Amino acid sequence: MNLRFSKTPRTLKALFALFFIVPLFTPVNFVIIQPGDGTPLFPKVLTISQSDAPTYTSDGQIFLLSIWVSNPDAKILGAEVIGCWVRADCVVLPRSVIYKKNTSTKEEQKKSKIEMKTSQSDALTATKALLAKRYPKIVTSQLTDQSIKVKLPNIGGPSGGLIFSLGLIELLTPENILQGKKIAGTGTISAGGEVGAIGGISEKIIAARKAGATILFASKKNCDEIPESDSGISVIAVSSLEEALNYLQNPLLEDFRGVTGCTSLRA
Repeated sequence: MNLRFSKTPRTLKALFALFFIVPLFTPVNFVIIQPGDGTPLFPKVLTISQSDAPTYTSDGQIFLLSIWVSNPDAKILGAEVIGCWVRADCVVLPRSVIYKKNTSTKEEQKKSKIEMKTSQSDALTATKALLAKRYPKIVTSQLTDQSIKVKLPNIGGPSGGLIFSLGLIELLTPENILQGKKIAGTGTISAGGEVGAIGGISEKIIAARKAGATILFASKKNCDEIPESDSGISVIAVSSLEEALNYLQNPLLEDFRGVTGCTSLRA
């Protein structure tokens, strides 16, 4: 009896490997974004030189939020992209959305450090102006950029501006502004005290909850990116540093959970 063996199964296996398995281990032109950590500012991360201005101990905590973004030089495999897609706290974006063409990790790190330094300087300027308006007896004339020490070796970018300002206000004022609360925030700050939008707002809300914060300040310019269904934390959208301070001094509802300050939210 003569037997004939078809080569079709072997061909199908090769095609399956070509179209389904090989791409899993092939680098793709995407960036992966995930929630980072909530770093507490007190007592070690944010400090002020005692010789330049008296400071006060806080009984609460302020968290600086971060997100994890893969480097422009990182080789992201297809399997990693699929693994990210199936997770609720992970985002995949085309590399061109996050990074300029031909940029390098070294260039991006340098840029991020410059942006953070600028945000710290603007935060100090905005804080001094608000203190002069609301607490004229507090002398800040001796405070300079060199008076402020921030220990964040692996974090960069401008999104910590608002939270730096709130941290400085808490340290420089005798009033117990936090009243034991754990708060977080994200948003750029201008020298005039305006709060600007940032990227990765959804991931930073997750980071705030993980850190144990009960209040998160965000920019009103991020309202259309804030999830409407978010719960477990009070998300307060503000347009200025003074609005954030006003809320801390006169909270709308102590047990409020949800989003306030927005007219539009992400579905």
